[in-house]
Amino acid sequence: MKKFLALALFLVGVCTSAIATHNRAGEITYRHLGGLKYEATITTYTKESSQQADRNVLTLLWGDGHSSDLPRTNGNGQSLVNDIKKNIYKGEHTYAGPGNYIMSMEDPNRVGNIINITGSINVPFYIQTKLVINPFGGEYNSSPVLNFPPIDDACLNKLFIHNPGATDPDGDSLSYKLIDVRGSNGEKAPQYYIPANVTINAITGNLVWNTPQ
Repeated sequence: MKKFLALALFLVGVCTSAIATHNRAGEITYRHLGGLKYEATITTYTKESSQQADRNVLTLLWGDGHSSDLPRTNGNGQSLVNDIKKNIYKGEHTYAGPGNYIMSMEDPNRVGNIINITGSINVPFYIQTKLVINPFGGEYNSSPVLNFPPIDDACLNKLFIHNPGATDPDGDSLSYKLIDVRGSNGEKAPQYYIPANVTINAITGNLVWNTPQ
């Protein structure tokens, strides 16, 4: 089986706003536990100094009309570099039957001054993933896992390359593509655009920006 990884790119500038800012990047992954039961993990990378927007719990929509409040499982989060914190939230859910399900999470606090999202500080942070449960049975999938956090910085006039380091626990082949950043209710973020000379290799997953201006 081939799985597609859809990656969204946004460019963070220097933020001077006093409004609460928080989310820089994130992903939803899932793991098959048995039968129709799955464990979902929300991973977010947030601005550590925005303590007023910190979240001990995030709400996940399972895509079947149900939702759960997922607790943060790595304490108060893991401090990384450059005022970035990694947060992990986990929860379990049993589906009623086979089908296509979109798991999603929306949070009102996105970092400000994102160059390619107009008014980014007012655009909710939204991520999703798709789960397919085969109606014919016999094959239950877990999602790919991204091993390289999207927290590296691009430098002006320097070639920038990022690879998510994706691995698949089921041994499926992976393919990559860029998608639009999404905001409220999963709609495209206002006036979002992918900068010129940004490409992604569908096979290797290398995201290349040649070169930041």
